Amino acid sequence: MTKNLLNKETSPYLLQHKDNPVNWYPWSEMAFEKAKNENKPILLSIGYSACHWCHVMAHESFEHEETAKIMNENFINIKLDREERPDLDGIYQNALALLGQQGGWPLTMFLGINKHPFWGGTYFPKEAKHGLPAFADVLSSIANSYKNDPSAITKNQKLIFEALSKLDTANTEATDIKELIQSAELSIIDSCDLRHGGLRGAPKFPQLFIYDFLLNLFIKDKDPKKLNIITTTLDNICSGGIYDHVAGGISRYSVDEFWLVPHFEKMLYDNAQLLLLLTKFYVVTKKFAYKEKALQIASWIMLEMQDKEGGYYSALDADSEGEEGKFYVWTYDELKNILKDDLSFFSNIFDISPEGNWEQNNILCRYEKLHVTEGEEVKIQSLLQKLYAYRTKRIRPLLDNKILTDWNGLTIEAMAYASVVFNKSEYLESATNAFNFISKTMSTTEGLYHSNCMNINKHFAMLDDYVHLTKGALMLYAIDGSQIYLDHSISYGNTILSNFSSQNGGFYTNSMEQTDVIMRNIQTFDNVIPNANSVLISIFYDLHIITSNKEYLIAQEKLVKKTLSEVSSQYLGITSFLKNQNLTKSKTLFIISGNNNEQNLDFRKEVFKYYADNSIIITIDSMSQLPEKFTFYKNINIAEKSAIYICKNNTCSLPITDINLLAELI
Repeated sequence: MTKNLLNKETSPYLLQHKDNPVNWYPWSEMAFEKAKNENKPILLSIGYSACHWCHVMAHESFEHEETAKIMNENFINIKLDREERPDLDGIYQNALALLGQQGGWPLTMFLGINKHPFWGGTYFPKEAKHGLPAFADVLSSIANSYKNDPSAITKNQKLIFEALSKLDTANTEATDIKELIQSAELSIIDSCDLRHGGLRGAPKFPQLFIYDFLLNLFIKDKDPKKLNIITTTLDNICSGGIYDHVAGGISRYSVDEFWLVPHFEKMLYDNAQLLLLLTKFYVVTKKFAYKEKALQIASWIMLEMQDKEGGYYSALDADSEGEEGKFYVWTYDELKNILKDDLSFFSNIFDISPEGNWEQNNILCRYEKLHVTEGEEVKIQSLLQKLYAYRTKRIRPLLDNKILTDWNGLTIEAMAYASVVFNKSEYLESATNAFNFISKTMSTTEGLYHSNCMNINKHFAMLDDYVHLTKGALMLYAIDGSQIYLDHSISYGNTILSNFSSQNGGFYTNSMEQTDVIMRNIQTFDNVIPNANSVLISIFYDLHIITSNKEYLIAQEKLVKKTLSEVSSQYLGITSFLKNQNLTKSKTLFIISGNNNEQNLDFRKEVFKYYADNSIIITIDSMSQLPEKFTFYKNINIAEKSAIYICKNNTCSLPITDINLLAELI
């Protein structure tokens, strides 16, 4: 007799469903073989552990005996963690979009035994409401169609699969990159909320790669409009309720246009991107508030999101004790009892009132009070520490302790960069520990793995994993100068070339080893993190400069050409592509040479005082093993006194040994 098989899984999301009366299978060939033998359709339910509406549907339907009975009698039921298999989620989200429906989670898709989808939706309520049919009615209707109208099912599958296959088809003519950047710039500025930051309307997602693109443009043109948009967005994100003022870090999005009321789940990838952008923006503006927020996020990541073995965890749930946000909000009486005579000062900063600002509770926000004096900030943080101590006694939201390679790569890059900008050696140690965990524990002779939980590796690494981990490795190499990070970067770059390449220039989401997907697709647009193909443009450029290997340059040029043939006017989804392509036109190579490690470090720190995205930093000492064909190698003198060469357009300056001269030359 079939039973729920999720108790053998490691994913916290799947384990949340192990006691459901639904006979869940994990994604496996066993499930599809069972469907074939019993001639039943597949019900594929995709979500993640911190997803509020996933919890709602679970409580309403998957824990309900009668609904589970309908599912078990008519379907083979598969539960999938979208964070473990973002490739599968991406395919079926695209399929849902082709059906004319808005995507999201939980994703509910109906498949044939060949894994091809024929219908789907997202959240379905237990009883019909808000224009949505009852889940039991949906199940009965689908089961009836599958039994009595198989030709319609087959037709739907064929049409959807054909449409999915055409998503990667290029246009006949490539767009001019300069025109595209100009058009994107104007379109994005026109779409921005100039008062509250972010894009106009609600809900509001951080989408920090958009403002990273604007920052890259601002470095060149010093356009105050771009600076104002970035400032307004970061100020309101760091001031609103989406930011956890007590412990640091942001939630996934806000339901309103003010960044006030969040969906309270906290995702690693959002916080890694915010940490990186805040650090860059501090370098550009030197405003204390951005440093303060960056330090808070880095501390939160180390304290609450890093495993003792080194890897970074994935997420914190939105819910605790069955209520969304209960862990994070405050009653007026609680604040009065904790802060006592300081309540008036605190209320003035955080807009506290007896009636609250959300469901009779107070979500902390400090609009117009972000940029205060350092003395005032010290007092504010001392009061927040009292709230932190009080909050530790509450029942915490569930921690998703999966360690995901791509999200860790983002975080390694951000933590390493923050370490050098803010002179925090503990951040570099944190990033190094995370990188070592992945490169050693999550890497085998077969290659990298995507996920590790309970010390068990699962699922072959995807393009995002190799790309974002390579970005982290290159940042560590720039900061630390250790050859091992360059060796890993080259190894990962070569794996991407050999295992993910397509004939027309793009790189597939899955490697050749991943055989359980209905298609290998190429992602062109940013999602919640920068698109891997877009980031590859900059990575290939850097690796080509460092190694003089023309394979990287050829791959980069083909990738750009393919992307330009597809993106047209979808500006909000291509900012990472535009930024990384733009970087290849403006990067400066800094070669630091010498056998005095302390002097080498001083030079590296000096370079990092400036906007780093336009820089490639390599250190050459007696331990370096750069290939002899490295373009500039024969001209580099490795002496006891450190020197720096500034190279651009295949030409290097004379060696500079006086660190004080750098400011005039960068």
